[in-house]
Amino acid sequence: MNRSILALILAVPAALCGLGAGESATQPAARKPTKTFVVVFDFLCKDKPELGKQLAETVRQKLGAHEGYEILDALTTREASGPVGHDADRAKITEIMKDKLAVNLAIYGTVAGAGGGFRADIACIDLRKDAKEPAWTKAFTDDTERARGLIGAQIVQTVNARSEWRPPEYGDEPEPKSFGKPLNLNGEFESPEGWERADNATTFLETCDVKERGKVLRIQTDLERDKWLEYQRQLRFGQTHPGKAPKLNKDTSFDNSVAALEGVHFRSLPIPAKPGQRYWLVADMKGKTTDFFFPKIFVKGYKDWSDRADGLPEVSLVERKMTPESFAALPADKRKELIAKDAKEHPERYRRECFRWFLACRNEQDQWQHYAAPFPPRGGLPKQVQWLQVEVYAYWPPGKFLFDNVHLYSDPNQKGELPEEAPRTPNFGKTSDVIERATSKPARP
Repeated sequence: MNRSILALILAVPAALCGLGAGESATQPAARKPTKTFVVVFDFLCKDKPELGKQLAETVRQKLGAHEGYEILDALTTREASGPVGHDADRAKITEIMKDKLAVNLAIYGTVAGAGGGFRADIACIDLRKDAKEPAWTKAFTDDTERARGLIGAQIVQTVNARSEWRPPEYGDEPEPKSFGKPLNLNGEFESPEGWERADNATTFLETCDVKERGKVLRIQTDLERDKWLEYQRQLRFGQTHPGKAPKLNKDTSFDNSVAALEGVHFRSLPIPAKPGQRYWLVADMKGKTTDFFFPKIFVKGYKDWSDRADGLPEVSLVERKMTPESFAALPADKRKELIAKDAKEHPERYRRECFRWFLACRNEQDQWQHYAAPFPPRGGLPKQVQWLQVEVYAYWPPGKFLFDNVHLYSDPNQKGELPEEAPRTPNFGKTSDVIERATSKPARP
């Protein structure tokens, strides 16, 4: 809606409905909505005005994710009105809905603190012909850390007259009692087989002080960064080996520690993927975490990218004693020939990430804990994923993290191939469709 239309909004006393004053002008042409046009006024919150704005924006976003609704944007809404309380004059709001904003659904309300969370008294005016409840006012409360999102979902659920979709969470599905054989090798870390080499500087395979566990993976992140980065580069190019790992000084700073800037990855070897398959990842972890920072065990999916490559990876250039400049100086057919040869010799260097999920390892007690969750959260693995890789990752807070029994399994409850499920945002498309659009450009000449 442009400013000329907004200027048509009549002045309504703030004491009556909390709406800001407008200026009179020519009446806009009436339109007959073909869908539900919605205005969500910022909610009135005397103690914390921003909270009212934030909750209103949450409702705009969540309701706008449903097909059939067109939401007036926040900027236009705020130019038309200030925050509107739940006890505002319905007649005045209805007048503006019909004659000035051309919407057929209005949501407004009052937000106030309620114990550890807050309470939202929300009103709705529904001018649609088939409206079951033309006007209602209801209270919503929540005292959890996710109160704003949960109350926003409850409001949308009430407006939409059906349950609001909720993303899968840990614990929604019980861990199967029996999995069968793991797809990855040596998740117990009793030998190095199936994983990249431990660097003996930040990653170690060592005997646990709990005898029953045998060997475990230790990741150390409270170390100096610059010396470690140089060591990693030398390892990558074959210029040193873990037997010559440098002694790294302790560093827990936020500007030059491994924990703060990169974190430490420990990767499995590639595992053949099966599109349409659903998986479980399980693991044990011990280490002190905080509310927002904790280790993650990623599962990343890769696809072959060699037919679109237009250069050699850095490690391949080093092995061939070439520089980017010397490679670029070669004739086009020679460059193409070199890329094809290198991709055949080192296919893993020409794989591109196209899927990502992680298992969150929260552990504020610093005790051994077990974690398990299925993925993808919905449906089966996207069709373009050819390989999977398990990637144990620890970063902040600086310290020591121990891992054991990191296993990837096929879902034992799956009966057959599952289709990939699209995201819950309308018209966004499947993950595979999005990736194909993003990666369908031809390689540069």
